[in-house]
Amino acid sequence: MLKQRVITGLSGLIIFLSILFMMPQEFTMISFGILFLLAGWEWANLIEAENIRIKLTFLVILAGLMLFVNSLAIDDESIRSLSYFSVFCWSILFFSMLFYPLNIPYSLEWLVAVVVLMQGYIAINWIYEKSAIFLLVFLSIVWVMDIGAYFIGKSFGRIKLARLISPNKTWEGLFGGVLGVTLLSIILSNYLPIDSLVFVSFAIAIGLISVVGDLTFSMLKRNANIKDSGNILPGHGGILDRIDSILSSAPLFTLGIIFL
Repeated sequence: MLKQRVITGLSGLIIFLSILFMMPQEFTMISFGILFLLAGWEWANLIEAENIRIKLTFLVILAGLMLFVNSLAIDDESIRSLSYFSVFCWSILFFSMLFYPLNIPYSLEWLVAVVVLMQGYIAINWIYEKSAIFLLVFLSIVWVMDIGAYFIGKSFGRIKLARLISPNKTWEGLFGGVLGVTLLSIILSNYLPIDSLVFVSFAIAIGLISVVGDLTFSMLKRNANIKDSGNILPGHGGILDRIDSILSSAPLFTLGIIFL
C-alpha cells in the first residue's frame, strides 16, 4: 500500500510540475478545470450515486460556472471578499463537525458542493495567475502537512483527533504535520521577501485549515458509507481525496498573497 502510494504520488508530482512549468498557461488552466470537474463527479457520487441524470446536471452547472468565472476579470478586491466568505464557510463546516453525527439536508449538500468547488477553483486559478511559484509554495505546505501527519500518525499516533469522523487521524499526526510545515516554512522564508516569523505562522495556519478540509470530506464520505471518493489514483483514492485539504486552504492563501 505504501509503495503504491509513493509511486502514484511521485508520478503525479512529475506530471503536475510538467504541466505547471512547461505547458502554456491556457493548457494549465484547462487542466485545472478538468481536475475540478472530476472532483465534482466524485462529490456528486457522495450525494447521489445512482442517478446519472442528476450528476450530469450538476457537472454541467459546475462547468458553466467555471466558464463564466473565466470570462470575468477578478481583481484583488473581489478575490479578497470571496476569500473572506470562503473562510467563513469553512468555519461553519468546521463547527458542524463538532456536532457529528448529523444529517445534512439533500439540497444543502448540493449547494455546499457547488460553493466549495467554485471557491477552490477560483482561488487556485488566481494564485496560479499571480505566480506558478506561489502555487507551488502553497501546495508544498499542504503536501508536507499531509505527509508529516501520515507518517508520524502511523508511527506514533495514539490519541484520536476525531474518532467518529476519521478514526485513523491522531493528535500526534497533527503535530507531526505542523512540525513538517514549520521546518519547510523556515527554509522557504530564506528565499521569500517576507518576515520569517510571519511566514512560519501563516504556513502553520494554512496547514491547520487544510486538516479541516480533510476532516470535512471524511465526514461526507462516512455519511455516504464509503472509504474513498474514487479509485483513479492507486493508493490515494480519488481526486477529491487529494484536493480536499487544498479546497479549504487555498482561499486563506490568497489572502496571504494580498496582505503579506
